[in-house]
Amino acid sequence: MNTARFLPAVAAVIWLTPLFLSGCQRELSSDVNQDKIYAEYELFYNANEDITYARAVFRFNESKGQKLRLADGSEVRFNGDLLTFKPALAYYEKSYPGQVMAGDFMWEDTNGKQYSNTISLPVIAFPAMSDTIPRNAPFELVWVGDSLLGNDMVTIRATGANELDMVIVHQDLLHSNSIVIPMLQLQTLGQGSGLLKMTRTFSPQLIHKTSAGGTITGRYRPINKEVWFD
Repeated sequence: MNTARFLPAVAAVIWLTPLFLSGCQRELSSDVNQDKIYAEYELFYNANEDITYARAVFRFNESKGQKLRLADGSEVRFNGDLLTFKPALAYYEKSYPGQVMAGDFMWEDTNGKQYSNTISLPVIAFPAMSDTIPRNAPFELVWVGDSLLGNDMVTIRATGANELDMVIVHQDLLHSNSIVIPMLQLQTLGQGSGLLKMTRTFSPQLIHKTSAGGTITGRYRPINKEVWFD
């Protein structure tokens, strides 16, 4: 064995390991001013899995700030259930079978101060429609559900036979009840089988928050629609 060639490789592994471990570590919430913690809450129902996810993320000072792990004495719950920390992406989550259409997030900081915020899901569904979508004209989809009332948005993600071919369109115009995929974007998908994914997002103002602020969101995704792009 060539020891001279082996030793540098070992040294590289030893040198990189602390960097990898430090990248997995998260700053504790107790290390920062509790009034400077930015909280993000989300309730998400995915009909394709028939699972509802309650999630929370905590950051220092702003929406792009350092993610935080809650220190001892601090916790976050949804409808009274404790959310579990997921180290890989540094967020808190609890999943529920079936639909959970509304609920309350409650975060308690290390000073014992509690912040309670409620959210409900905005229901939406695909209409009865042809499975074939022509690509020589804009495609308008009139969804099943309430018109947009404010602080909400509908998104459609269309993919072709090659999943790398993707089009994403949004609709957030007040009182809208439909969304349009432009012809030029449809033509980028090519002819063949495809998939439509639709999500409705409701993002009201956060009521109880620190001076750093935060967000609360309800998202509802109906069962995906298989289509043929002609």
